[in-house]
Amino acid sequence: MKLCVVIAVVLVVGCQAHSWMSCPPSLDTRPNRGGNTVGPCEREGKTKIVTEVNAGDRLKVGWTSNNHAGGWVRLALVPDGQHKVYEHFEKNVLKIVCYGHDERKGRTAYGDCVHPCNARKGCEFMSNKYDGNRYDTTIKIPYNLKDGVYVLQYMSAMSGHKTFYYSCARLKISGGKPSLPCKRTGKAPVAYGCMAGMAIPLSKYEKNTKMGNFCFAPNGLGDQDADMRKVPVNPECDPRITCQLSVNSKACMKEDSMSKITNAWDPKQTCSGAVRPGPEPTCSDGIKNNGEQMVDCGGPECDACYEEPTEPEDMRIYSSLDFTQKDWEDGNINLRAVVTISKEAYNWTYTMFFTKPVNIKTYWGCKVISSNEYKTIWTFGPMPWTKHVKPGQKISLGFNGKFENDGERPQTVTKSFVEAA
Repeated sequence: MKLCVVIAVVLVVGCQAHSWMSCPPSLDTRPNRGGNTVGPCEREGKTKIVTEVNAGDRLKVGWTSNNHAGGWVRLALVPDGQHKVYEHFEKNVLKIVCYGHDERKGRTAYGDCVHPCNARKGCEFMSNKYDGNRYDTTIKIPYNLKDGVYVLQYMSAMSGHKTFYYSCARLKISGGKPSLPCKRTGKAPVAYGCMAGMAIPLSKYEKNTKMGNFCFAPNGLGDQDADMRKVPVNPECDPRITCQLSVNSKACMKEDSMSKITNAWDPKQTCSGAVRPGPEPTCSDGIKNNGEQMVDCGGPECDACYEEPTEPEDMRIYSSLDFTQKDWEDGNINLRAVVTISKEAYNWTYTMFFTKPVNIKTYWGCKVISSNEYKTIWTFGPMPWTKHVKPGQKISLGFNGKFENDGERPQTVTKSFVEAA
């Protein structure tokens, strides 16, 4: 891969909002530019930049976080000249991937994080389909395109933005075989484990779209990510661009190798030695990766972080359990339960199972018996004066707690009130 033009360095001024494609270089490489909501591409700069690739190559595609988190990115590819019509991109989608968010504990809240938000640096690339929240991906250059110039489109409504932002890059593709049979039907694949945006749902990204008639194998259709561990042709590209885009430039400069980006117009890292895919993630590496729900547990590959509590029918001692939950954007949560007793018992337990950690701080009508390591399962027992219960009696319980608001609210999926020994 080579760029047909190199541009000189300028100083970036001020923090800009929104996002755009930075790997490969977009039509407008100004680091102090804003996002484009008109589309289908931004206005082109004075100098035309074309990234040269061959059929079958993998290409790193990345975007600047600009302090935002959550949402998706739709990538599409059309011949140059067709890129001025929205519908052409809609019918030639490559895939839909995660926009990204800072997965480190406490680093993402209300759809925002501090740029670069743990985005992947230059000389590294996404090599595992479950590691898609670091503001980049790779694409396979189709085998069936005739030689020529094409336009790759990025479309995203990150964080709480209520409109799409568009960015495009020109690719010169060579070595294709247009005679390959590559007719596809249906929509393009969607990445696993994305944090939803706060305003525009996934359905809006998929509306009126279909996957393009692309061949990702030398002899036919193929899977575009079957060789995701193959090193892309542009691994040195660093989509983070510059700390001048960060709301905290000092903190940004402390992030891995940010200080080594010397040209924000053409952001790169100098790769020492051969670039290789990262190590395969495991369920014991101490890192939240591979689509895990928490560190080394949950997700598609690892054991569950918890066992969902069950409620054997013959242990139930209530006829009704009225439950209410209120939660707020500041991470506070209030839970209340009113249990109507149907069977006499001399001891009982009440258990709640949450879809994400909740740290219960105060409670009334009961006492804590236990909580699991991840704060997703809490079990409570009676106070001395509520230990003995009789049919028709009502037990009122209440709880206040905190959760990390990373754009996803906790759900109380199981509530169990049973007789205890």
